[in-house]
Amino acid sequence: DSDLLFVTVSVRRPFGFEALYRLRDDTTLVVPEDQLLGTQSREENRAFNAALMVDSQQRAARVALEMVGYDVPVSTTGAVITDIGPEFPAARSLRPGDTVVAVDGQPVSSGEALVAAITTRRPGEVLRLEVEPVGGGEAQEVEVELVPHTDDPARPQLGVSIQDRPSYEFPVDIEIDTGRVSGPSAGLAFTLAIVDRLTEGDLTGDRKVAVTGTIQLDGTVGTVGGVAQKTEAAVDAGADLFLVPPGEAQEAEAAARGRLRVHEVATLEDALAVLEAEGGDPVPREAPEQGGGSPGG
Repeated sequence: DSDLLFVTVSVRRPFGFEALYRLRDDTTLVVPEDQLLGTQSREENRAFNAALMVDSQQRAARVALEMVGYDVPVSTTGAVITDIGPEFPAARSLRPGDTVVAVDGQPVSSGEALVAAITTRRPGEVLRLEVEPVGGGEAQEVEVELVPHTDDPARPQLGVSIQDRPSYEFPVDIEIDTGRVSGPSAGLAFTLAIVDRLTEGDLTGDRKVAVTGTIQLDGTVGTVGGVAQKTEAAVDAGADLFLVPPGEAQEAEAAARGRLRVHEVATLEDALAVLEAEGGDPVPREAPEQGGGSPGG
């Protein structure tokens, strides 16, 4: 019954003349397959995006709960690889979504710990990594050669982007059902929906509001892809208002062609302020008594 909508795009391979037809359709975008998959296979990409969706939901739950006054402790349990340069030796053994949990037998609980282990080595040395694959399964041991850093040949680098793998202690149970949709771009929408469920009143007033953007643990909103296509989806769903991340309002407004209003939001606080200005109820900042209930759904 909520008037908060998250939006998504579908991705598939066109065949034959369909690719040419789609090139003329301004509601679709045709790109080379390797632009989407990088070093991953299709199955690895599906598993990676499913993991991103889980991470997005957990981040949203923590940010929303803390917004309304709950305490949500968080710890880190490994270093997640988010991207790999295909030119680096690591690309032969690692995939985006893999989590490094040990280096040469020593536990690694964060991205910072992995970087610290790398900086004690020299270019050309080989690291023995214990890696938990994306999608789950038993940890595997792989050997990866370090290479000279781009900015300083005397420094080693693995050639990957990393982030911490968090573990949360939620005081209430929150479940989010997104069907087969994956990826991180609905984080802000999830956060707003959870805040709406946990508080009195209605965040959207009498508006139907579409939302896109990732959510970070500090409440900042991150960019997403497919904004033009998502704008079309928001219009089709009858949205009055579309909240988008920083730097993406111009593309959304061009795609909307006056059929809905677009607001750019850089943080959760920005989004709440826009919704209140549009007639939604303000958010109380005191948590309910923490007792064993399950207000989420």
